[in-house]
Amino acid sequence: MKMSKLLILAAVLLSFSSIAFGQKVPTFSQYRTAVDKKRVITVDLKSHKDARMFRTNLRNAAKGGVNFAGHYVLTGWGCGTNCSQWAIIDARNGRVYFPKQFAGVGFGFCELPENALPKDAPGIGDEDAGPIYAKANSRLVILTGYPGGGLDDEKVKCGNYFYEWNGTSLKQIKLVPGKRGDAP
Repeated sequence: MKMSKLLILAAVLLSFSSIAFGQKVPTFSQYRTAVDKKRVITVDLKSHKDARMFRTNLRNAAKGGVNFAGHYVLTGWGCGTNCSQWAIIDARNGRVYFPKQFAGVGFGFCELPENALPKDAPGIGDEDAGPIYAKANSRLVILTGYPGGGLDDEKVKCGNYFYEWNGTSLKQIKLVPGKRGDAP
């Protein structure tokens, strides 16, 4: 009798935990936007204080065309071990944005939650896949790991961060926390 109660309790707890872990995550299609067909993008290096420092990366990314939120170019480059820096270029006016969440994205030492990416996320092997996930026809962007240099800050949680791009900044929609790990 005790064993059956224990099994029932375990089943109930397991179902609650699967509900919690199977929580709904935002999808790219929920943040759909029309995509501009921009051919020539001139980067405005005066639009942000860091733009000149990364001008080669920004200009090279602009040549690839719109890949995020309808008329933006999302680009990233390495900034050390388990670190990447990201910027957003407005294809309509060349303005460059460096969201603080994308400054020094840490993508190691984090056990990411399973099944915490939307089904319509770019797949493994896609050039647009992780640690930042984005699509040309969506304002949703997902950061996997640690935002804004958080790898070195024990207070910062790792996980899947869901943001909406509003045209000038990122608004956090959801965090599905992971677990800080000892290995990348």
